[in-house]
Amino acid sequence: MPKFIIHVLVFILGFCMIGLAAQAADDNSAPDPTKRVLVIYDSSSSMWGELSDKSRKYEAGRSALASFLEGTSATRQIGFRAYGHRRAGDCRDSELMVSFAGADAAKTSINTAVGSIRPTGKTPITYSLREGLKDFDGATGDILLISDGIETCDIDPCELMRQWNASGINIRVHVVGVGLNDMERGAMSCIAETSGGTYFDAGSEGELLEAMNEAAVIPPGDPNPLPQTQGYALILNGVDKEGRSFVMNGKLFKGGEGIKDISSNGRNGLEGPGEYEIEVGVVLQDGSLYKPVRQKVTVEDRGDTKVDVLVTRPAIVSASFSEDGEDHKGSFVTAFQDGKKVFGFRRFDEALARPGAYEFRSTPNKDNELKVEATLTEAEHTVLDFTLVKTVRFLVKYMLPNGETDQRTGQLFKGDNPVYGLHTSNFATALPGTYELRDKFPRAQVLNPLPEGITITITDEDEQIIEVPMSAGFIVAEYAGDDRDFISKRGGYLYIHALDADGKSIGSQTASPGKVRIAKPGRYRILGHSGKGYFDPVEVMVEHDKTVTAKVMAKPTAHISMSYADADYDKTPDRASLVPLDGQKPIKTFMRPGAVLKVPPGRYRIKPQNFTGITPLEFELIAGESKTVVLK
Repeated sequence: MPKFIIHVLVFILGFCMIGLAAQAADDNSAPDPTKRVLVIYDSSSSMWGELSDKSRKYEAGRSALASFLEGTSATRQIGFRAYGHRRAGDCRDSELMVSFAGADAAKTSINTAVGSIRPTGKTPITYSLREGLKDFDGATGDILLISDGIETCDIDPCELMRQWNASGINIRVHVVGVGLNDMERGAMSCIAETSGGTYFDAGSEGELLEAMNEAAVIPPGDPNPLPQTQGYALILNGVDKEGRSFVMNGKLFKGGEGIKDISSNGRNGLEGPGEYEIEVGVVLQDGSLYKPVRQKVTVEDRGDTKVDVLVTRPAIVSASFSEDGEDHKGSFVTAFQDGKKVFGFRRFDEALARPGAYEFRSTPNKDNELKVEATLTEAEHTVLDFTLVKTVRFLVKYMLPNGETDQRTGQLFKGDNPVYGLHTSNFATALPGTYELRDKFPRAQVLNPLPEGITITITDEDEQIIEVPMSAGFIVAEYAGDDRDFISKRGGYLYIHALDADGKSIGSQTASPGKVRIAKPGRYRILGHSGKGYFDPVEVMVEHDKTVTAKVMAKPTAHISMSYADADYDKTPDRASLVPLDGQKPIKTFMRPGAVLKVPPGRYRIKPQNFTGITPLEFELIAGESKTVVLK
């Protein structure tokens, strides 16, 4: 066989081996169906609420979920399920929006899905977990549940986890609790602990981001749930005569003595079998219990004794907001009786309350301090209708002659009263009408203040942009001259003074060298920084839509240094003073041996400090000269 054919075959064989190795490497990094992660994402109406740092939960959740996806191993398969995102009041509103796929492939689809949903409905956690189990289709892995509240539809999901344990379901549930109170935190952490997962608590946007980043690196593993003790426990289920479930709290009694607090959220452990009594009631929005029920309970067998309690449905109240016939997102609602605050709830809550007459208050914005009076009735659901006076969103842009927008803050006045603040970067909300526009911080606008008497009219149109033309020119201030004449490094900043008709300064602002500053047409004086060198002021005239450059020139300096002659000193001299003799004003006069001072030309004397027997020297310095003197 010819040698060139052998070489060709060796090359082909080597290339094939490389391809097989690459394929093997790809196979090793391919998503593993035994390492699935299903994200179950809360999109109930309460996600419109705020965290402790005033960030919106749903916005913080989007950012944190995107960070989670970036940090998740490429070898894991990720799916995405959301609940409460389509229909209000629907306890079966749960949807697998992105099927399991490799992390890299799933990222874009999940981020798109999260960006498309809007918090809408209830919190069907238990139903979503059941449906999520079906999504795994027999595979194993983990569920990451992100929720800002507890179950609002079904049995306690912690009880579902106990059922999974008893059935040998090999799925861990990790929980990220978003802005939960103590009661909610206990209920949600029970889900994680009982399933062998991890609970993360997040009260702010930063904590949520940190929690999601930690969740992203949890390695796959078998569940390690809390041991299911063979002790005795009560599981409470509070339902009314129509079958609606309610959260209950109360007390456990034995022999007529109260022995512990109990709740329908979680498992209530007992010391042993026997005759017990429970007194439990529906938990109202103010934290009190409604019409507690006293009921005897007999516990005989180890394990969980389930107790159904027939409760009385209290009054239920929720709120709707409208503006100009359209739905409005509204705000927090506070209930008052006899002028005292009784309880409060979010606009998307169904609050449980005692029957009676109330005044409900809500302030969606400064133009709408709303009040509604209503009488709540037992077992009835009252919807409060808050109707807003129409306001519109608007943006004021201060238009410069070059077509750019001047970034600044302003205020709208009615008479002498400021009523709205605004900034060119953000839309503001106001009642339609005509207002006077003024600077909010006049001292910050020395170079280009708003003229007096500017008015703007806000119409009924929403999202309107109002342009205010500005009469302005531009100043570019620069340092110039020889580097040897600058006392410190060239740069820093300069001062631009606005001048009145008599040439007096009416205020100044700093300017970075070479940067454009906006200024109304008029006269200006530019000064160099006193620590940079010796400068004469420069005056310029600014015209509309024109740019003027002001160069502040460093004056020529002389360089002077000193030293002490070698001698047998009692104490080695190490300092001196430079004394000007012609009225010149050096920036620095303190001298160390060998250090160079840059000073204006003229006559000087170097005087030793705190040393006797050393003769001062007088001399003249010429601009551009460098001189070293020796004191003896």
